[in-house]
Amino acid sequence: MAVPTRTRIQCLVEQAYSDGRRCHGDLGLQVEQFSAHVSSVIERNAMSADPQATIAFLGGLHKEDLYLARACVEGSNLAWDRFNSIYKKYLTDLAVFVSPNRDSALELADSLPGYIYGPDRSGVSRLASYDGRSSLATWLRAVVSHRAYNERELKWNRHEDIESIGQITDNAAWAGIEGSLRTSRYQQRIKDALACACNSLSDRERLLLSLRYDRELQLGRIARLLRVHPSTITRQLERIYEKLRDNVRETLASKHHLERQAIDECVAEILENPNQRILPFIKQP
Repeated sequence: MAVPTRTRIQCLVEQAYSDGRRCHGDLGLQVEQFSAHVSSVIERNAMSADPQATIAFLGGLHKEDLYLARACVEGSNLAWDRFNSIYKKYLTDLAVFVSPNRDSALELADSLPGYIYGPDRSGVSRLASYDGRSSLATWLRAVVSHRAYNERELKWNRHEDIESIGQITDNAAWAGIEGSLRTSRYQQRIKDALACACNSLSDRERLLLSLRYDRELQLGRIARLLRVHPSTITRQLERIYEKLRDNVRETLASKHHLERQAIDECVAEILENPNQRILPFIKQP
């Protein structure tokens, strides 16, 4: 018998709560509080009239971030401790990049926690407006940019020296700080996924990767050592890469309970960060 759509939606919300709690721990947020907030997010985005659209909408939310943000809004000290452990350095880095000098950066960084938690023009905590459609890191970047812009406008209206106003930095700078956050957030999960993936390799697959990346041999040299055609080595390496990639994704999904968006971030981290290397795991017995 098919599960009624409304029941399915409630199950998805409860699963999102469980995923958030598994990721961040028990932060004192009750499932009823989380469910009520998700319902308000659905209504704000005009999804409640279409159950199928609601299900698709829920599937695209950053649920773990939504869980953490809502726990902070509810005033949980555990949640704020968790928030600071993940985002404090990130917020400081953002403040540095949008500020013209160190003093301005420190002043901005110090004001951000109160600004994020504090009320907006409607009297509601700004963090309560976070709806999970983007990552919390992306939302925070927008908040910091807006705060910095307002400060710049205020200084301009006060006719302060133009050098103290500064300019917002380029996208490459933003990418650098977000990459740093991504590294700190997923590093342990990535290492575990790489270890599990390498453990699935056969001795010959380990040998091929070792010859290619440890001894740094060209494909033709490897082919001569193993007495096969170079195209055979190419095909075998391609199959190994695919096997590793599939195993990493499977581990991140099944063992670490990450959703597709988070898994894609981890894969990007592996591809873009030279420190995320498989060679140490290949050398392990």
